[in-house]
Amino acid sequence: MPNRDIFFDTMNQQILQITSEPIGTGQERVCYLHPQDAGKVIKIQKGATDKQTRRELALYKHLSRRKMNNFEHIPRYYGMIQTNLGEGFVVDLISDFDGNVSKSLWWHFERGYPVAEFQPYLEELKKYLLDNLVVFSVDMGRYNILFQKTSPHQARLVVIDGLGNHTAINWLDNIAYFARRKIKRRWRRFIGRLNNYSAEILRANDLAPRTLDAAYRRAG
Repeated sequence: MPNRDIFFDTMNQQILQITSEPIGTGQERVCYLHPQDAGKVIKIQKGATDKQTRRELALYKHLSRRKMNNFEHIPRYYGMIQTNLGEGFVVDLISDFDGNVSKSLWWHFERGYPVAEFQPYLEELKKYLLDNLVVFSVDMGRYNILFQKTSPHQARLVVIDGLGNHTAINWLDNIAYFARRKIKRRWRRFIGRLNNYSAEILRANDLAPRTLDAAYRRAG
């Protein structure tokens, strides 16, 4: 029996009924808890533009062809699904060990945690992206990177949006050397934006820099 193509197979599915309020809303998509699986979410397009979805699906398909199976810092993709709100795609819900949805870097910045507190976690994320050739878009930012507390003493950063390549010509992403060059280039710009955002929030709100709980602090 042939394997089902999780990237395009939505035929012969019952329409899943979503009645809950969204847990997140972006520029192009709305995110809902999966009504039948508390560990997953469904992303549904909210307008005519589906660039983000096509970009992310292309990345996941590329990772699948390479048999990449390390999803420590990005959600795992489970396939397309038909719902009463339209077609969506299913990925992991990123939540803390206590069951609460993980908070974004932006959430932490707004409460006075400077980007320096997350530097070791950012270096870990950068290494993951480079090692696994996970290309991200220029719009990856503070809203779509979550600080996930995986235990009372461990945490990691997880990118939930902004994955994939936004450029039309991206066949070079299949070559490790060029993919890593692109990741490094975009990472430098991303870190520059992140530092600016963090400093701006502290200055605008006259916040004294806070430190993470001791259990989650790492040496830089």
